[in-house]
Amino acid sequence: MPDWLIYSLTATLFYGIMNFLYKIAAERQYVNPAVVLAAAVTVVASAAATLLLSGTGFGRMAPALPYALANGTLFAFGALSKFKALKLAPASIVFPVNKSNILFVILIGLLFFGESPSPYQWLGIGFSVAVLALISSEQFKMSENPVLKGIGFALLAALCTSFSMTAGKMASTRVDRTSYIMLSYSIVVIVSLITFMKRTSENEKKRAFKGAGVYLTGGAIGLLNYFGYRLVLSAFAAGNMSLVQPVLALSILIPITLSSIIYREKLTWIRLVSIGLTLASILLIKSN
Repeated sequence: MPDWLIYSLTATLFYGIMNFLYKIAAERQYVNPAVVLAAAVTVVASAAATLLLSGTGFGRMAPALPYALANGTLFAFGALSKFKALKLAPASIVFPVNKSNILFVILIGLLFFGESPSPYQWLGIGFSVAVLALISSEQFKMSENPVLKGIGFALLAALCTSFSMTAGKMASTRVDRTSYIMLSYSIVVIVSLITFMKRTSENEKKRAFKGAGVYLTGGAIGLLNYFGYRLVLSAFAAGNMSLVQPVLALSILIPITLSSIIYREKLTWIRLVSIGLTLASILLIKSN
């Protein structure tokens, strides 16, 4: 098994659990920017500890800064959008739509990195589009505006993720990865803090950091994100982005399955077919 696939599959497990923790945070009505802020601070602290303990220090920050600016800003808005989507729609809808980032990533790889999709990959792209069409048609029939808004936020998160991954791909072989992670998530901290101060109501500000729940959930998300993203960067350095990202999309199966069991979210036949098409799409794209 190639190194990039080992890194990708391990990161998939971490990200799947991390996304389910986002669902838990949304179900418990934690304040969105507060959770993202707690997670980002945890990532920064973890990266700083790694730099100090490894003896690398902080002397390799400057070359990583441009990539970190792009990645940190995009990741912050993507995380905030996904959290909002999970408040407006079930996980069985949000995560398949969010994984449309596969389509964006393959197009970016095709246009900017010279990664030419095989016939199987093009078929997988078609399946990804079919997932979006199926889920969107179901929601239009239901005519529930909050759920439709949830789809919109999930698509926005997918777009942000695809460009964030592009920055990561470029950084993975050009700069020190841990320095890049620390700078990226320092920017996430700043964006989350600004969002918290400017876009959060006074009532939400008062309850945002009360109790241990937001710290424990945000801290766990941060640790999973830190180690998962280190694996993603290793996978990017060893393989093509158009192959790595579809494998990472397997993480969709973990939060949807856990949400259906724990929160009893209904799995309609359209959603089940969509999950199946998503898995088939991932396998086809991976079979380059």
